[in-house]
Amino acid sequence: MTDTGQTERPVTPPPTEPSGSGLSRRALFGLAGAGVVVAGGAAAIGYAAGSSGGGSGRPGVVPFRDVHQAGVATPAQDRLHFAAFDLTTTDRVAVARLLARWATAAERMTAGEETAAGGAVGGNPLAPPADTGEALGLPAASLTITVGFGGSFFDKLGLQDRRPPALADLPPFRLDALDPARSGGDICVQACSDDPQVAVHAVRNLARMGFGTTSVRWSQLGFGRTSSTSTAQTTPRNLFGFKDGTNNVKAEEPDQLDDHVWVQPGDGPDWMTGGTYLVARRIRMHIETWDRTSLQEQEQIVGRSKGEGNPL
Repeated sequence: MTDTGQTERPVTPPPTEPSGSGLSRRALFGLAGAGVVVAGGAAAIGYAAGSSGGGSGRPGVVPFRDVHQAGVATPAQDRLHFAAFDLTTTDRVAVARLLARWATAAERMTAGEETAAGGAVGGNPLAPPADTGEALGLPAASLTITVGFGGSFFDKLGLQDRRPPALADLPPFRLDALDPARSGGDICVQACSDDPQVAVHAVRNLARMGFGTTSVRWSQLGFGRTSSTSTAQTTPRNLFGFKDGTNNVKAEEPDQLDDHVWVQPGDGPDWMTGGTYLVARRIRMHIETWDRTSLQEQEQIVGRSKGEGNPL
């Protein structure tokens, strides 16, 4: 990464952290990922260095390091905590150091561990704990932590030349009522788990570590698996009672993922190869009106049968 003095050098974590957690310029801007901003696209960091290339071998543990970031083609979990952050500094080295600390903590949390050894209760009793502790004793519950960059990330850090051309705001849609306070962001973190407390713990601790470098812009909790990303999962139902995501690309379809999800060589900057783009939008569902609508009209609106999900 290029620092403010225009010197090309690898970025390493603070001395108190293992040297293996450092993010070089290639690791920071050169690997896989997915990013999110509300009403816009975002490019993301990845963490393929040291890829395991397979499962962890531990039930309920999704490897943090792999060819692609977890949380994209991973079998969908039941709970979500999504947060967008604003940078509070333009110091590239400070941002890179934070991302290195986040990577170390995320790898531990996705393995069902604290953010640091003895982080919740094993440290100095006169100092704030390094881990907030609400996930002590809880399994990882398939926790995945996915990190992404918004377009403003590149602008604030003077990295416009590395911003993917495809990373642009979506055009306005009819009936949009977007709240600027709940839109955008420089960095996003998506934590998914089958335990809501595990997902909240992950975002809470990363936000806490970001004090002085980032601040939370907005966040969103989610419940109920409303999509399937694996052939091992049945198609779930949304709050309208209809099956949702019946034709989603599945993790067991690598060719389809390469065509429709993962950025391929030549599709953008080299560092985006193996990454992806993601848009997050909050959609209001008027269930009070829907619940007074006849079954026939509901099916006509959706275009599918409510029982089996077949096209009409």
